[in-house]
Amino acid sequence: MRISADEAGEQRSVGDRLLLILDAVAESPGEVGLSELARRTGLKKATVHRLATDLVAHRMLERGGYGYRLGLHLFELGQHVPASRRLRATALPFMSDLLIATGEIVQLGVLDGTEIIYIEKLTGRHSVPAPSAVGARLPAYCTGLGKAILAFSDESAVDRVVSGPMPARTSTTITDPARFRRELDRIRETGLAYDREEGTRGIVCVAAAIVVESYVGRDGHRAVAGLSVTGPAQRLQPVRLEAAVRTAALAISRGLGHPLGR
Repeated sequence: MRISADEAGEQRSVGDRLLLILDAVAESPGEVGLSELARRTGLKKATVHRLATDLVAHRMLERGGYGYRLGLHLFELGQHVPASRRLRATALPFMSDLLIATGEIVQLGVLDGTEIIYIEKLTGRHSVPAPSAVGARLPAYCTGLGKAILAFSDESAVDRVVSGPMPARTSTTITDPARFRRELDRIRETGLAYDREEGTRGIVCVAAAIVVESYVGRDGHRAVAGLSVTGPAQRLQPVRLEAAVRTAALAISRGLGHPLGR
């Protein structure tokens, strides 16, 4: 006997349903209304309302004028993740130095599947609006951070990216898997990755991987994060920031463990 999507959703455990709701809200840049949340999760509106009310009570969600948004308690919990906390603590002094030197956006991100999650972002006197934000996700294939990390990740991570959809976000986005692999080869040689307006028209960046020694990564090294400086294409000249970004990434690598190119 076939069951409906609503019935399938309702048969999930309470924990699964709570996570479905949180993930659905997290995927939206703004608030998500009750009806839309029910549609995205496949749960009944009454179920979504009841569970969302519990999540609001525990500050996992907040109720806005239109719908639901993520709550501050999720951010507070995230600060206690040991790996994330150590990475941010090690990186922040060097990110601050880059911010002072450039006045542009300085970002720290990690790879999660085929996407980059931004875990820190500093803005300065010259910073312009960009689509990234702490906790936000962007496709790895069209970001400097994503390419920098993938260049020093397991082949399986690269395979996941190139075997999935790689739609063109701008006219300069690399969408051909073979060309993308060649781009990663070049990044391994230079240690630097570039976003040439590939994710957002008018925005460019230069990035470098933060790596530690590993028995599973390429040549015994594994990227754990990426560091980038981002700014407007009409002003930012990535070539002038190569040495600063490479040096900062190397210093953070040393702070975490054994760096690439030791």
